[in-house]
Amino acid sequence: MTPSVPNTLRQMNATLVLNIIRQHGALSRAQISRISGITKATVSEIINDLLAEKIIYESGVSPQAGQGRKGILINFDPNFRLGIGIDLGGTKIAWSLFNLDADILFEHREATFQTTDRNVFLDRLADSIASFIENSGADRSKIMVIGVATPGIIDIHNGIVLEGSPNLPGWEDLPLAEELTRRTGLPVVLENDIRAALVGEMWCGKCRHAQSAALIGIGTGLGSALLMDGKIIRGANNAAGEIGYMLFNREHLYQNWRNKGCFESYCSGSGLSERMMALTQRQMSAEAIFTAAANHDSLAMSLIEEMADYLTIGIINLVAVANLQKVVLTGGITHAASTFLPRVQANLDRQLFTNTRVTVELSTLREKGSLYGIALLALTTMYPSIQFMSDIQIK
Repeated sequence: MTPSVPNTLRQMNATLVLNIIRQHGALSRAQISRISGITKATVSEIINDLLAEKIIYESGVSPQAGQGRKGILINFDPNFRLGIGIDLGGTKIAWSLFNLDADILFEHREATFQTTDRNVFLDRLADSIASFIENSGADRSKIMVIGVATPGIIDIHNGIVLEGSPNLPGWEDLPLAEELTRRTGLPVVLENDIRAALVGEMWCGKCRHAQSAALIGIGTGLGSALLMDGKIIRGANNAAGEIGYMLFNREHLYQNWRNKGCFESYCSGSGLSERMMALTQRQMSAEAIFTAAANHDSLAMSLIEEMADYLTIGIINLVAVANLQKVVLTGGITHAASTFLPRVQANLDRQLFTNTRVTVELSTLREKGSLYGIALLALTTMYPSIQFMSDIQIK
């Protein structure tokens, strides 16, 4: 449907008809009228408009058609328009081609471009978008939008990265949507990567049907996204969920956590490495530390137990504020969750009450969560008449 059309009764009826066709599959005009409660004449007028837009098409005959005029079946065409989803990470970029049903049709991953020049990075990103479209085999004329999930504090309404990842060049005060639109000619929708991943979890992951949930991403860094009472929480300046900066005791007030938050220092891949370096002067990756712990290295085991306890405290604080139904973990560190998750859950069970108890779950979407989420956010922007989660406010 055309964006920004006034929400008149006609438009409301058109929205209802479109979503009935999309959700129920091939239907005749008479069936659509019965399901919607809209007169056959009005349904026919709406169908004609939608056919002109080519978002639906006619095919076949309804098996329920009588001896009179045959009931031509009306179908939704999810591939009438397509979009590109991008998950920008500090070490890799994930790409997807999606349709109007938010189905991912094609994927690709590549290493993040190694440059310190922001403009060079954006030029290479635009070139890669063109290459991805070509490699996907998609009809370029069908591409209607680019959705970008990126680390940092994002002004989604103006398409600006306010504060971004230190792993991406000059990633602050960046009008990313404008820059990419200028290079590609396509509208661009931005969102924080963890928040996009939460939308993905709500669409087809562990947070389906939840009204209050938290997704915590534990990888090189630490972040979260919050759903409260059916609304994605962004905060006054789009910084809700920046849990990496949580403090836990009085002494933490007198330390400088600006480069890496306190919680992130104790509960992230980079934090584990830095803790090991501070204690032993040995450079070890988080993966190596988990391997050492599996081999009963006492210091590695102690650091992971410490991480688990800080993670528990952080979750308890979130539960106390939001009374969450769901807590889901994602990110690279969760590949080793069997090492620390039982301790986290045991701590939670001991501390939480009956009405606040939660079971921490692992994302099954993992890296694809952000791709699904940014697809939904982009589609909601471009085609607000298509309803994905009618009881959830994601923008």
